[in-house]
Amino acid sequence: MLLTRRHALRTAGAAGMLPLAPAWAQSGKPIKANLLGFALGIHVPSTAALLDIMPTMGYAPSFQRMDQIRTLTQTLIAGAVDIGETDSITVMSAVESGADLKIVSLWYMHTSLVFVANADKVREFKDLEKPENVVAINGKGDITHVMLVGPLLKRGVDLKKVNLVEIGGSGARMQALMSGRVAAVPVHFDQAAEMQKKGNFKILLEPWTEYKAWINEIWACSGAWLKKKENERAVIDLIKAQMTAFRKANADSAWYTAAYRKHVTLKDADKSTDDSLKPVWEGLSKNIKAWPSTIEMKMEYWNDLMPVYREAEAIQGKVKPEQVVETSLAQQAASELGG
Repeated sequence: MLLTRRHALRTAGAAGMLPLAPAWAQSGKPIKANLLGFALGIHVPSTAALLDIMPTMGYAPSFQRMDQIRTLTQTLIAGAVDIGETDSITVMSAVESGADLKIVSLWYMHTSLVFVANADKVREFKDLEKPENVVAINGKGDITHVMLVGPLLKRGVDLKKVNLVEIGGSGARMQALMSGRVAAVPVHFDQAAEMQKKGNFKILLEPWTEYKAWINEIWACSGAWLKKKENERAVIDLIKAQMTAFRKANADSAWYTAAYRKHVTLKDADKSTDDSLKPVWEGLSKNIKAWPSTIEMKMEYWNDLMPVYREAEAIQGKVKPEQVVETSLAQQAASELGG
């Protein structure tokens, strides 16, 4: 069931549920989007761009949330939805299998995830080769796995010696690390800060310092849908709305905190105080620089990441980024928006 303008349901964590409330009536050009089942602090500007800013530009956005990236991507392939929030790896893999998909924008730059390690067991990256130092990831070949591969290769770590286990959800991984069941995990930067208050844990890896650009979640659509001029126009306007939201988020913490309370799906997010959200905003805006004022779809970003994707066996490497990534729409949006 579709939902517009604001969330009808808040979830207790990072495994969201489909909205259950009826769609809000809106006038304007319809645009149907599928979003991931949760929205965290890093997702706030792009969510606000779709649901708050696009309606002021003559659009009537509607969306549903889906828990699985692969399922969401399949809805794009099937033409059941106009545009969706997914990730580069899944789209690249789908195109390798014959799907007609295009990556048209970023949801944010870099990621709020960091790798945290038990500092008593892991003093350097090479310690991850020890069989007793189990590393938890969300899933092999997914973004939490691939994110680790590049820095390990750069430091000469033998990937075959790294003992990986799959644990879904950053909260579950955090508990596994704190209980001593694993030695290193990817969690969100604010979770890492809480863990460091409770034990001898250190941040082993910050993706924004390791990669020129760590591309995680993206906007994608079918190539056939994008060929229609009115749909191309809608994507350009969406990117303009995103850049507007990014600039607002960076310049105005009050705008960000209000949008956070409205759009984040974590339990009691709507009750978050300004003081509690200040470090979240500062971390995302000032340290990670998650929201660039101009979205640049530089092909070099994906060219840098493709070898890492292949080493992690997330993709086969049969498709070149220029076959999938559409750069001209962000350029047009930036030209029209200015600034």
